[in-house]
Amino acid sequence: MAKRKLTSLYRVLVRYLVFCGGGCVLLVLIWWSLLMALIRHGFLLSPNAGAEACYDARQTVVTMTADTFDETQISDLCRWAIVENDTVTKTNMTARQLKIALNAFHGGSGNLGYTQYQYDVKMADGSFCILAYDYSLPYANKTLRNKLPDFQTGYLLLLVVLLLGWAALTTARTVRRLAADTARLNRAIAQIAAHRPDAVDADSCRIREFSDTLHAMQTMGSELTGSLRSQWRLEQQRTEQLAALTHDLKTPLTIIRGNAELLAEDELTPAQTGQTDAILRACDRAGEYLAALRTVNAQPAAKTDFAAGEWLAELSAAAHDLCAPKRLAFSLVQEEVPAVLTAARSDVTRAVVNLLDNAVRYSPAGGRVTLTVQRQGEFLTLTVQDSGAGFTAEALQKAGDFLYTDAARPGNGHQGLGLYFVRCTAANHGGKLVLSNTAEGGCAAMTLRLESPDFPDKPQSIAQGKPEM
Repeated sequence: MAKRKLTSLYRVLVRYLVFCGGGCVLLVLIWWSLLMALIRHGFLLSPNAGAEACYDARQTVVTMTADTFDETQISDLCRWAIVENDTVTKTNMTARQLKIALNAFHGGSGNLGYTQYQYDVKMADGSFCILAYDYSLPYANKTLRNKLPDFQTGYLLLLVVLLLGWAALTTARTVRRLAADTARLNRAIAQIAAHRPDAVDADSCRIREFSDTLHAMQTMGSELTGSLRSQWRLEQQRTEQLAALTHDLKTPLTIIRGNAELLAEDELTPAQTGQTDAILRACDRAGEYLAALRTVNAQPAAKTDFAAGEWLAELSAAAHDLCAPKRLAFSLVQEEVPAVLTAARSDVTRAVVNLLDNAVRYSPAGGRVTLTVQRQGEFLTLTVQDSGAGFTAEALQKAGDFLYTDAARPGNGHQGLGLYFVRCTAANHGGKLVLSNTAEGGCAAMTLRLESPDFPDKPQSIAQGKPEM
């Protein structure tokens, strides 16, 4: 396919002005030529025909009196009025024309909006005959003058209509051309948004500036899509590497545990027994760590319907079990919680338990942990408040990142996977994890967009995937 010949936006606009202005000039010339032809061929009289008729009528009217005035002796191109003692006795003028004529007759001025010329002729008996005319283009045929409207007004209106029509036609043509290229830009934006930069037809525009923009958008879209694909491949590789690592570590860990258990069965000194127990405890922690890594890389659980009351009772029981060793007080606050929820129950339960476990670990003995569950529109927010020292500034920014642990807060064997899982679970349900500090301590709020019959706008689907970093 041959490449389109491009033109600049400047040339498009100049061409529009030339066509629009030149066409208007041509129409005026044609209009004027036709008018002159009508006059030459006798269809119309010249503009001064009325003035000549009134000039000739003066010689006739001066010999008449008001009583002997004969209008048949005067051309119908003249308008006249007989004035006796400042009173109009006869006239063929309209009320407006007569008002203007009398105003001029008495020496007045200011007849704005209409100009007519007149002769004030003194008749034989001392009366006056006003002969009025204006410069116009009357029909040569008397019958046409009496039957048809004023030619001059209609012909001027025709010129206005022609000029406006031509301007509208040329403008619409230019607008269609610009709109076509603008539509191509909009389609290109949609293709890039759909990660399909190869589908952008960058050579379809006819205007150079628009074509350059399309090429730039295509290049940007290709680079962006390549970057996203590269990032996705890295994520996939990291997931696969973690899965392989957890699998490979399982075998030597099993060997270490098995040998440690065999040693524990022998008669050992107290020191050796302590060392063996330390190995077994380390194996337990390593096993928990590998289990957490496998869970992090697992696909999100399927969403199911479940009763909110039963689920909250399960969370409350788990929270009491976590708080009991440190004698922490626990309270559950519910605000407009729907009766039935639709979510990945196992994932959401584990995420909330992770938040509760963090709150318990960082709360001093005798403190308080509060779980607040409240509906906010079509979202459900689960907030865990502890009575500890709160999060550091760094933790507020990075907590929830993969394998991040706050150096200022003891990890107690945790490797930064708990909040990461919470963040992933919230993202899989169209929500987010927000950490903050309050006057009481640290606060972690997980927002979920849950599908529920009680929500007015039930979402059709919820995006799956990793949370935004």
